[in-house]
Amino acid sequence: MKVGRVDLDRTLGCGQVFRWSKDGGWWKGVISNRVVKLRKRGTNIEVIGDIDEAALMSYFRADDDLDRIVREISKDDHMAQLVKRFDGLRLIRQDPWECASAFTLATYASIPRIEGMIENVCRTFGHEIAGGSYSFPRPEEILENEEGAKQCNLGFRCRRFVEFARRVERSDLDFDRLKQMEYRDCVEELKRFEGVGDKVADCIALFSLDHLEAFPIDVRIKRAMERLYSLSGSYKKMSESAREYFGRYAGYAQEYIFISEKRDKENA
Repeated sequence: MKVGRVDLDRTLGCGQVFRWSKDGGWWKGVISNRVVKLRKRGTNIEVIGDIDEAALMSYFRADDDLDRIVREISKDDHMAQLVKRFDGLRLIRQDPWECASAFTLATYASIPRIEGMIENVCRTFGHEIAGGSYSFPRPEEILENEEGAKQCNLGFRCRRFVEFARRVERSDLDFDRLKQMEYRDCVEELKRFEGVGDKVADCIALFSLDHLEAFPIDVRIKRAMERLYSLSGSYKKMSESAREYFGRYAGYAQEYIFISEKRDKENA
């Protein structure tokens, strides 16, 4: 399948998704509750699994004009270098319910911890789909066995995870409507829900709701922005400044900075 310029290692290994692992040259993960194995072959992606090209292209945002995006966000020499160094890094268009649930669990947790919690949730509430992999449960599946959440090692997130599923199930949160909102209205709506603060709202908006101007800020990004761009202050101030500087594709800039900081730390 051809999905455009995409580097699987950079895209699937940079912290925006939590259900992918690499074994040899293959990445194995779950897209729309289908187990998929992917391997890059030249300009194509070799695929094992029951997924059509349209679904794969949507997931990897093949409709994004990556050349235009990197031109627009290359506001300075540092970013210009990053987009060359990490060519093929793309944002992923995730399922909004799964993305929102995952990032509500991600508060104050390392990536391995997040991955473990999500795996526990899938094994407890989902169903086996293939090869030991489990579906990501729908809200109603969680509510059928609320006590099961206590066995998922979610810690303080347990109660609010179940409550989030309850509110989604009763349509308190309309993901399609959030996609149509202006960015600021979208994140304010998300923040009405327990466990969704500024960063989590920005992650959900960026990774699943097509608000590409969102600029999530964690400790790593905060330090990088202070060092590279002399930005400081509250989350709101730093996020607004980053959006104003990088423009409508600020979320892509954030991901280039994130992967750069992550790789530099790993190689230190």
